[in-house]
Order: sequence, then C-alpha cells, then structure tokens
Amino acid sequence: MYEQTCDVAVIGAGTAGIAAYRAATEAGASAVLIERGPGGTTCARVGCMPSKLLIAAAKAAHAARSADPFGIRVSGVAVDGRAVLERVRAERDRFVGSVFDGLDGLPEGARIAGTARFRDGRSLTVDDHTRIAFKAAVIATGSSPNIPKPLHGLGDRLLTTDTLFEIPDLPGSLAVLGAGAVGIEIAQAMTRLGVRVTVIDSGDTVAGLSEPDLARQAAAIFGAELDLHLGARLDSATRDGDGVRLAWTDRHGHAQVTQAERMLAATGRAPNLDGLGLDAAGLRLGEDGVPKFDRRSLVCAGAPILIAGDADGWRPVLHEASRQGG
Repeated sequence: MYEQTCDVAVIGAGTAGIAAYRAATEAGASAVLIERGPGGTTCARVGCMPSKLLIAAAKAAHAARSADPFGIRVSGVAVDGRAVLERVRAERDRFVGSVFDGLDGLPEGARIAGTARFRDGRSLTVDDHTRIAFKAAVIATGSSPNIPKPLHGLGDRLLTTDTLFEIPDLPGSLAVLGAGAVGIEIAQAMTRLGVRVTVIDSGDTVAGLSEPDLARQAAAIFGAELDLHLGARLDSATRDGDGVRLAWTDRHGHAQVTQAERMLAATGRAPNLDGLGLDAAGLRLGEDGVPKFDRRSLVCAGAPILIAGDADGWRPVLHEASRQGG
C-alpha cells in the first residue's frame, strides 16, 4: 500500500471540497483531494444548474402562451420533451466539464480516486491502495436525496433530483412529494412544460417560507398553476400499471388517491457519511449521525477534522458550501 503524508486531507471534490483544497494550498499547506466520484459538484450535476435550465425552458413556453396581453398572438405552442431534456443535459455537461477543467491542473498525486475511510484521528486509507497521514482533514462528502419509506418499492418509477434529468422524455403526469424550494420549482417548471403535476406536502408552506402572509400568497399563486395539497399525509405508494398509485390523507382527514406516471421525491438530502469510519476517528456523533462540530470553526469534536458543505447538514446551499470549504 502506498503511504503518503500531508498537512490537509480533503475528502470529497464537490463545491466545499474544492474550496477547502484551494484554501489550504494557497495558505502554503500540502493537501490532497480525495474523490470517490462522480464529482463535478452537486450544483452542476443535479442541482441548481440543470434545474434552472429546465426552468428556463418552462419560462419560454409560459411566455409564449401568455403573450396575448401584449398583442402577440402565439398559437399551437408545442413542447418537445425529448429536445428540452437533451438541451438540459448538454448544457449541464458543459458546466460539469468546466468544473473538471479546473481540477485538471492539480499537481500529480494531489488528486486521489477512491473511497476514504478513517483509521484513526490522524490517518485514513483510500480503498486498498493508499494510506494517508494528515495533520488535519476536511469531510466534504456532500449529500444524497432522502427517500421516504413509503416510496421504497417504486423502483425506476421513482425519481429524485439525481435521476430526474436523465429521463429521456417528460412524463405525462408527475406526483411530487415535498413542496420545498426544490420540489416547488421543479413542479412549476414541469407544469409549464405540459406535465400534469400534483404536489403533496405535510407542511403548511411552500419553499420554506415563514412569513404568514407571504406563505399564503405563494400557496395561492402556485396552487393556481398546479394541483397543490399542503397539510397532507402520504400513506402509501405502489406501482400501478405503467405508473404509480398514491394513497394519501388531505388536511381535512379525507382519504385521497392520485395516479401518475412518475413520482418525484423532493424531501431534502442527507449527508454522505456512511462508511467513513467516523467512530475510528474518535469523532463524537449527534443523534442524526452527523459529527458534533463548532459552527464558527467547523472543527469536529474529538479530532483535528473539519466538516463542510452538505456533509454537515447545516446550510446545504452552494455559496455556503464554498464559504465553509474555504
């Protein structure tokens, strides 16, 4: 096994990890960037980049249908779902490529491919080929979509933001579980692209809004475009023919059934921490399995290890991941 020593070992080559590596080297520290893949940052691959491209297409279709008040007559607006998604993927891949281009210039040996696991609070292994001793480490392993238990049996009929942009064509109908910022923006975009959309959420607001009047206005605006149900509980989800069948209870306690071609889970993301050997590193974990850390320094309790970006579950947005990584 190859043995290596560095000042800073960064686990994860997403937004936070890249920022951490650059900050370390710019400060004169020796650093390595460990990447399990696929890399390219969550934002560029499956987050804000492809979702905003989908929204741009939806906005174009919506504008064409809404041009009459300006004296512009547009008839027969047709959405080519395959072409929309092909463009989303092409532009998305260009964004991801630019991220990889920024990593290509790293010194030889600074970028290590594989899965990292702590041996103790001062060393880790990458697969079975490299052992790294470090003075400090940064956990920047990102996050993965949450899949609520009722959705586990849907197989390929279940979509997440990690898989949504890979489908070859737009579905005829889509049920969305979760009316947070991600769920509601995708739901509105899909609606404007001609997909019949139903959104179910157990909360009382959309997009995480907390100001009561604003939350009511937003619910009314989105509800005018799509089938929005707040304060609802999903009871079960099953495969049904070529689609899915959802049994749920509305806010008034009435049983409801929704059928759709595909289901989108938009219920947040969980930190990627499994398999890291956090116990071996001596880190103290919270009830959620995330290491306890100081929110000013991001240093974890128990070892010279920091945690940044989606991995710490604190502020899982792009600019915060970059700031925390630095």
